[in-house]
Formats: sequence, structure tokens, C-alpha cells
Amino acid sequence: MRPLSAHYDSPSEVLVLGASGFLGRHVVAGFSAGCRAHARVAGLASSPALEADLSDEAQLFALLAAERPRALINCAAISAPAVCEGDPSAAAAMNTSLPRLLGEWSVETGARVIHVSTDLVFGGAPAPAGGFKEEDEPSPLSVYGESKAAGERGLLDVAPDALVVRLPLLYGSGLGTSRGASEDLFATLNRGEVARLFEDEWRTPLPASVAASALIELCASPARGLLHVAGAERVSRLELGHALHAARFRDPARAARELMGCARADLELSPPRPEDTSLCCDRARTLLETALPGLEEGVAIALASA
Repeated sequence: MRPLSAHYDSPSEVLVLGASGFLGRHVVAGFSAGCRAHARVAGLASSPALEADLSDEAQLFALLAAERPRALINCAAISAPAVCEGDPSAAAAMNTSLPRLLGEWSVETGARVIHVSTDLVFGGAPAPAGGFKEEDEPSPLSVYGESKAAGERGLLDVAPDALVVRLPLLYGSGLGTSRGASEDLFATLNRGEVARLFEDEWRTPLPASVAASALIELCASPARGLLHVAGAERVSRLELGHALHAARFRDPARAARELMGCARADLELSPPRPEDTSLCCDRARTLLETALPGLEEGVAIALASA
């Protein structure tokens, strides 16, 4: 398996696993920005990226023993549902076994673990009004969702003081990764293609930079267990696409030509797409100084840094 990088922020002794990925890069950038929400945890990040195959238990524990962080943010995952469907063993190694190992390590060392999970642990059952709450039972539709739900259970079974943060669909600058909902949309348009966007799939999307700010803030929080961190509005993928297009191009006629609504069933995707995985973030809003924006404000934040 391809090595996954980690980033060590020496002033705060916070280790970020999966620092080469979409969200991980935003977390590292957040530490480097040194804004007020981060200042309780970190100074400027200065250490180089570290390479380790996090699916290899020996390499993982060697990295942790060498760096001895006081806190760890785990953004590492195999997050492409199609890849997980094609290789369930690899998905289990990264998405299920790794979190449990981190939990065992945290119990032995006293270090804080913040583990990133996903709204796609839901989808098999109808979403309640206001979105899924932390106490709602997971009902994944895919190997990816199943592996992430199992990873949550494994971590919290061995380390009840750890924190699992479920995040929604993320968008914003890919920071060189070409990942995220907005990067996917604009790449399609740049190829001269029409973007087909689901009008019957509902999420609570959030800019990746805001998700990163919340994760960094939570390093200094006593929060434990499960926490939903997502955008303030439940929107369809088509609505998100229109908001991104309007903010970037300000051309309704162009949007009418370039954006097309479709149903999930139209594309016959495997694994099946869930209808509604919107998250309720009432608990997060009581804990965080980081504001969780709605669609219009979130798009402005995301595109300002793109």
C-alpha cells in the first residue's frame, strides 16, 4: 500500500495522520495559520512530513514511539467508496484496524486521539427531521461506511475518552489533491462537460478549512465519544453545485447550460448512494468557537481560499 504521510507540529506535539490527503492538508494549513482558535494548541508548524505505511502495525507504532505526541488527529483513511468495494481488506486495515490501534496506544500513553469519521455511516435508514444525531444507530450502505462505523466502535471500545468526529461532504480548495466536491465540479466544467448532480441526495456540506479549524480546536477540548461537525443547512448535491457555480461565475445562463439535475438511480452507481445522511450538529455548536456556516457563507469561505 502507498505510504501515507504524517505531519508533526513540534510546538504543540500534535501529530496529524493522513497529512497528505485533502482534509489533512487543510489541518496542517490551519496549524500554520496560527489563528486565535488554533493558538491554544499550536504555534507555527515547522517539521517536515513523515512517511509511514499506516496499515503496517510495526511502522505505525515505530512512528508513534519516535514522535510521542500529546495529541493525534487521524485523517488517514481509504475514503473512495468504489475502492473500498473493490478491496474490503484494505478498507478494513485503514478504516477499521487503524483507529483501534490508535485507541490502544492512547490508553497506554495518555495521549488524546481525535479520529475523523463520516456521515456515510448512515444512509440505510431514513434521516430523522433535523438530521442524524450522535446517538442514532449507524446504517451504512457501503463497505466504506461499514468499515468506518466499525472503526468508530473499535476505537471507543478500547479508548472511551477518545473523540470521533463525523464529518459530511467537504468542499473547498484541494490544496493540490484535486479532491473535494468543488474541485470535482470545476474539473468537470473545465473539461467542457456538463456536470450531472443529484437532486435526490441530501447532505450537510462543510468547507474543508472549517472542518480543519474545528478539529484543531477540539485538540484542547475535553469532548469525548461521538461528535457531528457539519454545515448548518441540509442541501442536495445539485443545490451545492448551483451555489458554487454562482459564486465562481455569476452567470445564471451558463449555470443552466453546465449543471444538470439527475436522480441517483440514473447513474447506476456501485455502491448505492444514500438518499440522506444530513447531520444534526447541536452538540458541536455548544462546544465549538468555530462557526459552522450555512451554504452561502460556506461557499464564500471555500472559494475565498481556492
